[in-house]
Amino acid sequence: MPYKKLAYTFGELVIGWEEEEVVYLDFGHDMNRLKQYLDEAAYYEAPLPDFLADALEAYERGQPGALDDVPCRLEVTVFQQRVLEALKLIPFGQTASYGQLARMIGSEKAARAVGGALNRNPIALIYPCHRIIGASGKMTGFASGIAHKEALLAHELGEKN
Repeated sequence: MPYKKLAYTFGELVIGWEEEEVVYLDFGHDMNRLKQYLDEAAYYEAPLPDFLADALEAYERGQPGALDDVPCRLEVTVFQQRVLEALKLIPFGQTASYGQLARMIGSEKAARAVGGALNRNPIALIYPCHRIIGASGKMTGFASGIAHKEALLAHELGEKN
């Protein structure tokens, strides 16, 4: 399976795809996490397909909706699927709390379970878990660090990082 390491103004990415579908996208160059999702014997670094390059360049330019139509293949539980699909309803540059996201999927008492699902998000950025914050409005729970979460939100708001 091909993958590519990329650097953008909003952070570093590792992205894996098969044919015309993204199967993995994470921040930083954590190859150990990549190996959890891709068969180590079958992955190799390759040039990014045009459809992905175009979408990521549009996101970098601050274009809302740039990633909305990128085809993805999620291999997650039904609950995780519901959580990740609801994430895509949170507008570019805006935030919601874990509890609000739980209510969006009709499980108002599942804020902790929502957090667990987000922690296992295999396709970050396209499924924008950086838009989820704590109930108090504080930045919480982001695998690549709070500073990166803040940088992504600042990028979406058009602020200089």
